Amino acid sequence: MPTKEVAERISKHLKSDDGRMMRTKDSHNKIVSAFLSLLRQGNVNPSADDVAKEAKVGLRTVFRRFKEMELLYREVATEVQNAFGPETTKPWVSTIWQEQLEEMLTRKADIYERMMPYSIAAQYLRHNSSYLKEFNNRWLSIEHEIIMSILPFSPEDEPELFNALEGTLSNDSWIQYRKNHQLSPEQSHNTMKVIMDALIHTYLAKK
Repeated sequence: MPTKEVAERISKHLKSDDGRMMRTKDSHNKIVSAFLSLLRQGNVNPSADDVAKEAKVGLRTVFRRFKEMELLYREVATEVQNAFGPETTKPWVSTIWQEQLEEMLTRKADIYERMMPYSIAAQYLRHNSSYLKEFNNRWLSIEHEIIMSILPFSPEDEPELFNALEGTLSNDSWIQYRKNHQLSPEQSHNTMKVIMDALIHTYLAKK
């Protein structure tokens, strides 16, 4: 698993929004659930009116709970974080770094697939949301910490190789294969593994 120090830093990232969440109430939960449902349906930029209709609450209720959409983005991001964040610190089965990378890829493929509707929406929404930009940067930092904890070399030792592996295992790559190239989840996973294995072979060939 990530080292104790890395796991602690990851937990700190995941808890960075604690204390900022609003008190949950029935209408509040309905609104957040409706927003998530709309994202899963492929609506990457639900309006307040869309949310009100999906939640079956009045438009005034949506505006009263979330006076600006940025607050709703914050709440939804927290819901997604709570659902997927704990999976990032699960222990690895193997103690061999190459096998840990394979475990990480398998785990990422599962998470990326389930997160994909939210990830696609976030790509669209974060251009106009300072909070979602910050949220995305935190997740990138977490993924960076995890891959650093596995690899036997640092970004300073092998910058091109490290960047290539990090990019190959990224959420953006997953979306590229799934949406732009219309690959199945299995095909996307296998494609990323082929590239990852080739990069590992390149590193081992230098030794």
